[in-house]
Amino acid sequence: MVNEIPYFWRNDLDRIKEIVGSIKKGKSSVLTKSGGGRDIYLVEYGEKQDMGRRANYSSACSYKDISVYANKTDKIKPVILIAGATHGGEIEGISAILNLLEALETGMDYRKKEFKYIYDLLENYRILIIPCLNPDGRSRVPFSVVSEVSPYEVVYYKHGLWKDGTLADYTQGFRVHPIINDVQYMGGYYNDEGINLSADRFTYPMAVENRSIMELVDREAPDAIIMLHTGCHVHGKIMQPRYLPGFVLEKILQFDRKLSTRFTENGFGYYTLEEHGISSVDGMQHPPMNFDMCSAIHHTCGGLCFVYESYEAAMDRNDAYSCENILDCHFLMFEEVFKFAGTLRGLKK
Repeated sequence: MVNEIPYFWRNDLDRIKEIVGSIKKGKSSVLTKSGGGRDIYLVEYGEKQDMGRRANYSSACSYKDISVYANKTDKIKPVILIAGATHGGEIEGISAILNLLEALETGMDYRKKEFKYIYDLLENYRILIIPCLNPDGRSRVPFSVVSEVSPYEVVYYKHGLWKDGTLADYTQGFRVHPIINDVQYMGGYYNDEGINLSADRFTYPMAVENRSIMELVDREAPDAIIMLHTGCHVHGKIMQPRYLPGFVLEKILQFDRKLSTRFTENGFGYYTLEEHGISSVDGMQHPPMNFDMCSAIHHTCGGLCFVYESYEAAMDRNDAYSCENILDCHFLMFEEVFKFAGTLRGLKK
């Protein structure tokens, strides 16, 4: 067992601040302050583009011409947004994003592995990156790899502890929201106000983090938005947002098939949408499916938005889910997203 955290994997808040502060080819800024007053950073590559906006997305859909919201002519570069750690304990995405930033800056990640394709993207894309959307939650998680602590502590630090001393595991954590007054320890799932960012009231967000990301996507009209999470039982999968138009769902399925092929070709396990079931809406279900963050983002800007979930990384290089392998899987996903984004203009077939 390797006991020292690999340098390329470090994903604590100080490391995020250090890397964001060293950006040269892009531009870094503070997108907003978290519920607990911590900086949420945004890194931008490429200039903000004038898409001739005259209406919001909903109004443009009513007009049946979304070009009045974002006129994406051939001169407009594809826009991609990638955000990590909606849940502060799901740290794999932070590590992947910090290595992606290094690849965009130098052509290599922190392992010195070359990614020329990604480095060459800077001329042809506008890329927006939020390394950690929930720094409040990340501040409560004292590890950078789950194998640093026991299985009990993983759940404790990620999800928290109810006042009666029982673990606030994934499913039970949704029964109270915000959770702050019902726990003796609040895990990394939540911001300092006890809000689970992925289970917010998205028609009228409680969390400043969510208000800010909705303002960002409304302003930028990204073609693709990827939210990085952890929770897959194999190397990776994407999660389908709810309440989507059929042609948008078909685009997600197309991407899912491409990503499955890339993972399989490289010897990694992948859990397809067909395997875990897909549907745009189940009208017979009560209560209905939740209107999640990706749903809200799509209906704000029209972009293709999904959650990518990876497995938890381990320090042991011989483990199937080592930090190396989990990072490689993220880069496969990043490459496929960039390739796919150029086909999404207007989300036409």
